[in-house]
Amino acid sequence: MRRALEFLKTFEAYILEGRLLQSSDFQKALRYLAREDEEDDAVPTSRADQLDASEEARKALEAMETVDPALYDLRRLHQEVQHDVEVLTEIWHSVRGIGHQEDAKLARLKDLLRGDLAGQKVLLFTYYKDTARYLYRYLGHPEEPEAVRFREELGGAVIRRMDSGADPKERLRLVQGFSPKANEKAEWAGTDKEIDVLISTDVLSEGHNLQDCGYLVNYDLHWNPTRMVQRAGRIDRIGSGFETLWIYNMFPDEGLERLLRLVESLNAKITGIDRAGFHDASILGEAVHPRNFNTLRRIRDEDGAVIEEEEQLLELAGSETLAQQLRAFLEAGGRERLEELPDGIHSGLARGGARGLFFYFRAGEGMAAQHFWRYADLREDRILDNRQVIATYIACQKETQRVVDPLLWSRVFELQERVIEDILRSVREQASLEIAPRMVDPVQQSVAAAVQGYLNHPDVSRSRAVAALRFLREPMVGVAVKELKAAFLLFRKKPDVDKLLGAIEALRERNGGALAPEAEQPEKPRPLTREQLRLICFDLVTGG
Repeated sequence: MRRALEFLKTFEAYILEGRLLQSSDFQKALRYLAREDEEDDAVPTSRADQLDASEEARKALEAMETVDPALYDLRRLHQEVQHDVEVLTEIWHSVRGIGHQEDAKLARLKDLLRGDLAGQKVLLFTYYKDTARYLYRYLGHPEEPEAVRFREELGGAVIRRMDSGADPKERLRLVQGFSPKANEKAEWAGTDKEIDVLISTDVLSEGHNLQDCGYLVNYDLHWNPTRMVQRAGRIDRIGSGFETLWIYNMFPDEGLERLLRLVESLNAKITGIDRAGFHDASILGEAVHPRNFNTLRRIRDEDGAVIEEEEQLLELAGSETLAQQLRAFLEAGGRERLEELPDGIHSGLARGGARGLFFYFRAGEGMAAQHFWRYADLREDRILDNRQVIATYIACQKETQRVVDPLLWSRVFELQERVIEDILRSVREQASLEIAPRMVDPVQQSVAAAVQGYLNHPDVSRSRAVAALRFLREPMVGVAVKELKAAFLLFRKKPDVDKLLGAIEALRERNGGALAPEAEQPEKPRPLTREQLRLICFDLVTGG
């Protein structure tokens, strides 16, 4: 709130001078205002004070291009800024007295370090530099009485922090002190140079060996699941002496989650990663789709073909690579050729170790169009929808020879029907899962994420799991939420998806749906029909 006030005060100063700048340039300059002193809680009260605080930013602004103020109503703009300053000042006075003593999250972290993690080496990640310094102040700062007492409770534990303010030499020393054995400083182990708890921002999330540690705490959840995996990768490394690595995630308060929907957003992104086939480790405690262990199993069995396949996936990992290939083709004059191609065209090629048909269907037009890639794999008798995997089968060069196998051609219509049915089924299932209420309890989201992980598990009835997911995506009354939470706690202690599904089904039956009557339900989307599917092209892939 203090920084928001600083921003508006500086903005007001420029308006009073009759100057306006491009928004992007102004934002860059105001980064100079990002003070790092958490003890400075004074409200900027005067224009003179604000100008002193932003002197460095003003120097940068002088070199930036200004906007013609005649194009804007500066008087009205100034009035709006003044209104915002008044509102933020009122909020600031309401929250400025809240201290760390009222911080339930900090208290929970302390309990964790005193309890389950007592005596362990712990890596503690947070997203913001301010948060890292705040935690260090009350956990490890040598001149903060409360931190001194806390370290004594931990038996004199050495606690340090790392953020972007540390120079490269200091970062290296902190890494060596926290993980001396993995960083060729084994002689530091057991001395006052060794660090027991390291508080860090994501500057430490890549490129460091910290496998001396077996316990990681995410004090906050990064919005990007990949970054969460990178954090875990600091301790999940070859050479670790731990049979089990522990990841603790501190979830937002339930009320805050209803506002931010951070966990809900993360679960949706994790589900997307799982659908793409790249989900090989739990991120938020969810179960991993069993298909993602197939590659690991093949490596264990010394299947040499898996290396080539993974290299192809790396080359094609992500739609950006496909977009780049298309862009290069268009820039080389290929747009006219593409537009002239009729729907339903086909081709074929030889691909070692593969045999099947690729189909591309589209439904709708323009930005609202839906695109469906499917590959009928005849070697394993299954339908694939992973675009990265499909791309490895159909990718070819300009000089690639066209090969059409007559036996494969004879099965085109049969396989096309199977593919259409697969598309319609998947769209129906996805639609049923996405018909979600506008407000559900975070516990429901967590349970849904757990069930989602077992959706395609061979030992779990898919229809049963889908029915549970539909139920979990409806808003529930308070008593039902409490029962669900109790069942989920038991599941987390001893994962048994059959018991969890049974508890959900019993809850649904016992409470007659357990839906919150006041909940506003979203409109159901119109189902996709086979008449809406248009075959764009297909490709015959012959094993050679």
